[in-house]
Amino acid sequence: MHLIADGDEKAFFEFYNRHSSLLRPFLLQYTRTETDVEDIIQETFIKIWMHRDQLPGIENVRAWVCRIASRVYLDHLDRELRARDRKETAGRDWYGAGQVSSEERTRLKEINISIRSALDGLPETKKKVFRLNRELGMKPAEIAELLDVPVGTVKNQLSAALREVRDRLVASGYGPMVMWILFSFS
Repeated sequence: MHLIADGDEKAFFEFYNRHSSLLRPFLLQYTRTETDVEDIIQETFIKIWMHRDQLPGIENVRAWVCRIASRVYLDHLDRELRARDRKETAGRDWYGAGQVSSEERTRLKEINISIRSALDGLPETKKKVFRLNRELGMKPAEIAELLDVPVGTVKNQLSAALREVRDRLVASGYGPMVMWILFSFS
C-alpha cells in the first residue's frame, strides 16, 4: 500500500488486477452490460488512484474498495436514471403522453439506428465522450476528471463527435427536428 501511495504504477496495476477480478462478478449481478461493469471498475480505480495517499492507513482494503465501487455504481445508476427520465419527459412533451403513432415510433427507431450507426463510425475516444455526456448525462468537467484529461479536450471531442453525428444524420436525410433532439439533451 505504501508503494501505491508513493505513486508506484506497477504496484497499483497488481492491486487493480487483484481487486477488479473480485468486483467484476458482483457488479455483473446488478448491471446490464459488461461495458457498464468495465466503466464502473475503471471509475472506481481512478478514484482509488486519486486517493491513494489514504491506502496505508486503511485496515480493511477490500471493504474500502467495495465501498468505493458501490458508490460509483450508485452514481452510475443515478446518471442513467436521470438520462432516461429526461428522454421520457422529452418524448411525452413532444408527442403527448401515450399518443405516439406507430409511424412516429418507426421514424424514431430509424433515427436511433442512424445515430447508433454514426456513433459506431466515431473514433473510440469521441464515442466514449459522447456517450458519457449524452447517455449518462455527465458534464464535461466530470468526464475530464474521469478520463484524466483537460476539460477543453473533452469539449473539443464532444463538439467534434456532435458535428460528425449531425453531418451523418443530415446526409441520411434527417432535418432540423432531429438536430433539436440530439442537441437538447445536454
